[in-house]
Order: sequence, then structure tokens, then C-alpha cells
Amino acid sequence: MTNRNTEYEKLVAEIHQGMLDFDGFENLRVEHDVIITGKSGATHQIDVYWEFKAAGTTYRTCVECKNYKSAVKKSHVASFAEILRDIGNANGIIATTSSYQKGAILLAKENNIRLVLVNHLIKSIHYAIQPIMSDFKNTKFNFNQDSAKEALIRNGLDKYEMNFTYPGHHPLLDEHGEVAVRLNELINTSNLVEGDNTLDCSKYYLDVEGLGPVQLDSIEVDMIHYEAQPIKGLVESPNSARAVIEDIVDENVHYLHDDGTVSDVPNNA
Repeated sequence: MTNRNTEYEKLVAEIHQGMLDFDGFENLRVEHDVIITGKSGATHQIDVYWEFKAAGTTYRTCVECKNYKSAVKKSHVASFAEILRDIGNANGIIATTSSYQKGAILLAKENNIRLVLVNHLIKSIHYAIQPIMSDFKNTKFNFNQDSAKEALIRNGLDKYEMNFTYPGHHPLLDEHGEVAVRLNELINTSNLVEGDNTLDCSKYYLDVEGLGPVQLDSIEVDMIHYEAQPIKGLVESPNSARAVIEDIVDENVHYLHDDGTVSDVPNNA
């Protein structure tokens, strides 16, 4: 058995000890990793165990721990039910970190086996974020030739020459002359690679000073990616509990706190 599984069994034992204390059974001691001989003479290793006597009869509780990433199967429940029958006068609990298959739940109900989820609660999260910033330069507008000719005719011009500069928030228009998108919005949402990029802009128009709206074919842009200052931080949980036990059938929840006590609220004030 790996150390990870052993630690999980000890957590399950601790949370059940706290629940017994919470329910007023302060003299019952929960044990970890117990060997019990059944009526058949076979020995059984029990992950978590406690017992008490009443009216001359010994009542036992056996807990099987499944530190699984996948759901507990019906076959696991069936195997555990056989162990309980061999031990006699034994209540059964299966604890897991994951979930239970439907058949496992039905068989557990039939055999009066309690199914629970026991998991650590995340008390703090340390995070480190490396922002990747983007910038662009050398933006070049490629105009639709037919649209450019129409603009020249519309304005009574034979040719048109000018140097123009458009800021990133400058709008690109649709065919109706309405703002369709801002230049920097278009560039930042186009998943451009570092270096030279060409964007299809045939559905957009640029309002050129002295010409009016002229349809674009494409925009060429040089994209630069660089790492900004890393962002580090810590998120603390508002809850004092460090583990939780959830009953699958009864749907009740209890919390294990740092001092070993168990309550039905996440904060142990």
C-alpha cells in the first residue's frame, strides 16, 4: 500500500473519530489498519475500525477506503459485503475520493453499507501568472482597387497621394458606413502569430481623409509578443475546515477542522 493511500486512511479514521465525538460517543476509539478474524477463520484487513458492546453483543463498524480517481464499482461493494458477513454484527462504510457507480449504490443500499465521499478541502491557492503581452507595428492597408477607383471618380480626382496615420482605436466601417470594429480590436482578436501577418478585411471600409469610405482587401501587420512582469498571489479559503465527508444516500455533510473536531458547518468559530 502506498504512503498516499495510508495517509488517506488516516484522514478517514480521523474524520470518523471526530464524528463519533460530535455525536456524543467520546469514549469510542477509532483504529487504523486492523486485522479481524471472521467466522470462517479467514482474516480480513480493515482500513478503519471501531466497536462497542451493548446488551452483551459486540457491534463493529468497518470502513473500506478507496483512494480512487475513478468511480467505485459494484464488484468492490460486493466483495466488502462478503467480508462484513464473515465478520458478523458489522456495519460497513466505504469512503472514496471520487464517486460511485449506479450499481454500487444500489447494492450498498441492499446491504446497508454506507457510502461517503471524504476529501481534503483546499485552504489556500498559490498562483503565478506569466502575462504575454502583444503589440503591433508597421500596419499596412491594402485597398480594393475597384473601390479606390470609384472613390477617385466620386471626388473628381485623377490620383491621390498622402501619408496617413491611424491610431489603434480608429474604426473600420461596414458597407452601410456604420462602425463594425476598431482596428486594435480586430488585430487583438485574430490570434496572430509573431512576425508578419495578413488579415482578410474585404468586408471592411476605411474612411480615408479626402476620399471617404474605401473598401479594404487586407491589412498587413507585424506582431510582437513579449513577457510582462509575472503576477504572483495567494488566495485564502474563508473556511477553517480542512476536510469534508459527504454521505451519498442521506446527503448530509460534516467538516473536519484543524483541531480534530467535526461539525456540520465549514467554519469552526
